[in-house]
Amino acid sequence: MNPRALIAEDEPLLAASLKAALSVAWPELEIVAVAPNGLEALRLVEAERPEVAFLDIRMPGLSGLEVAA
Repeated sequence: MNPRALIAEDEPLLAASLKAALSVAWPELEIVAVAPNGLEALRLVEAERPEVAFLDIRMPGLSGLEVAA
């Protein structure tokens, strides 16, 4: 089973760039969700249960640090 990840980034171009870079650097990684803010990231972490989360530190709603906690 491939590892699953979530990207939380409020800048759509940065989220897309990270997703593209990860597909090259870690082809086995499955991106299961991309969240545009901290509240959505928390909801998606609970729903999708990814093994890895790439969290922007400064996002609307909750920060990446608050989501990680």
